[in-house]
Amino acid sequence: MQLLLHVKHENQERKEKVYTASFASGYHFRKVNEFDETIDYADISVKEMDTLIGFVCDVFDNQFTIDEFYEGIPSHQVISTITDVFVYVRTGKTPEELEKERNERAEGNESGK
Repeated sequence: MQLLLHVKHENQERKEKVYTASFASGYHFRKVNEFDETIDYADISVKEMDTLIGFVCDVFDNQFTIDEFYEGIPSHQVISTITDVFVYVRTGKTPEELEKERNERAEGNESGK
């Protein structure tokens, strides 16, 4: 899985940087299930948001900090990025990969009629 952040450099210029997560452990899977049991995603607190972002950092082997995540992600992508990481941890695939597989299966079913 890849994550694109806009990293600010010393000259205040932002540059895109791609981070890669190549392994989600059973521990990560357990944490996602724990979050599902304890967090009301419809009414999430700032502390819970920080916890989830910390989890995203952990999945990406702490290549960036919570603050760097917040600084580098477009505001409208915060929640969808957390969701995408959860999907990756649960399935080993990105949402795009899962959608492609669904489409390929659907096309296969269509041609088999």
